[in-house]
Amino acid sequence: MSTSTTNYNLTKPASGEAADISVINTNMDTIDTTMKSISDTASGKGNAELIFTSKTASSWSSDNTYPDYPYRCAIACTGVTANDVAQVTFAIDDAVSGDLAPVCQTYSGGVYIYSGSNKSITVPMILVHKG
Repeated sequence: MSTSTTNYNLTKPASGEAADISVINTNMDTIDTTMKSISDTASGKGNAELIFTSKTASSWSSDNTYPDYPYRCAIACTGVTANDVAQVTFAIDDAVSGDLAPVCQTYSGGVYIYSGSNKSITVPMILVHKG
């Protein structure tokens, strides 16, 4: 008796059972569709998420959006719009310093971060959910 895989419900023939080409083709179609969806999302084609790594934040300007964080840095990120939602992951030392605001904002072409000082940092990752 055949069984199914856990994640994609692909049909697995039982030991000693002859493989049915139509079942194999159905399994291959499922794998192909799933892999294409993952590939499109990873490359931004699926418009679900964009991921940026090792972005430098060094050009700070005075800003009064958040009084405790009087500096704002615009980090250019291709494909980002003001309708998107970003999650910024700071390096551990930067994150626990209290110098960086726990919020960010998207704009057409990037992400704004806020700080209590204007020191240069490297942002390990920015994850943008397309809005």
